[in-house]
Amino acid sequence: MSKKELHQTGIVITRPSHQTGEIKALVNDHQGHPIEFPLLEIQSKSQNETFQNIVLKLNDYDWAIFISSNAVQFGMPAVKHAFHILPESTKFAAIGPSTQKALKLFDVNHVLIPDENFDSEGLLATEEMNDIKNKKIVIFRGEGGRETLAETLRARGAEVTYAECYTRTFPQTNLDLLKTFSEKIHISAILITSSEACKEFIRLNRLKDMSFLKDVLFIVNHPRMVNVLERESFMTFSSDEPSDQSMMKKLLETIDH
Repeated sequence: MSKKELHQTGIVITRPSHQTGEIKALVNDHQGHPIEFPLLEIQSKSQNETFQNIVLKLNDYDWAIFISSNAVQFGMPAVKHAFHILPESTKFAAIGPSTQKALKLFDVNHVLIPDENFDSEGLLATEEMNDIKNKKIVIFRGEGGRETLAETLRARGAEVTYAECYTRTFPQTNLDLLKTFSEKIHISAILITSSEACKEFIRLNRLKDMSFLKDVLFIVNHPRMVNVLERESFMTFSSDEPSDQSMMKKLLETIDH
């Protein structure tokens, strides 16, 4: 695979600032120019009393589900502080391999993840999540977000509690900065890695006509976002997996077509 396929064009990275390291390195490695434009930032809520009280009762739960790597980063330090040895009675689950990998850094070595479709629906399709009647489940996540997982688990007879350990803020007030960047360097692609960031981008785009974006390629890490962006007439492709490597692979496959 040629390392000149990005041709020094601009690749907009919309991830929170603290999560851009790997994807920036990949863009640089393939002779692209990374442009940081965070559509959201993450702030910890792990000192919140409600969250702390839930963590202290972790051994009361049959399952602890982590919705994202952020949930691990902001939730697990409190768990490890409360339990130097994790309770054997509590099983761990995650949305996908990236979150599973993050949990392993906290010595959680047995983590249920979907066989495919690394999202709430994929986890709900597992055999274990179809045998949870009268089970107690705690979901580590950010404030707000999709309700599909909790609602379905409750419908299957589980008792579900949220452990919300971070909140999202939206630092951009418009897309003018992208317009400024585009006047200095050709922007060939925008990478979007969460449904919340996708919604925020569309909101900002509707504030002012940004017709220059119609020729820009959008790479997302879940098919759900493809439909959302295509309804706004953006040319959008989803990576096969949610990882940075998979997003770069999809970008390189599509950028010259």
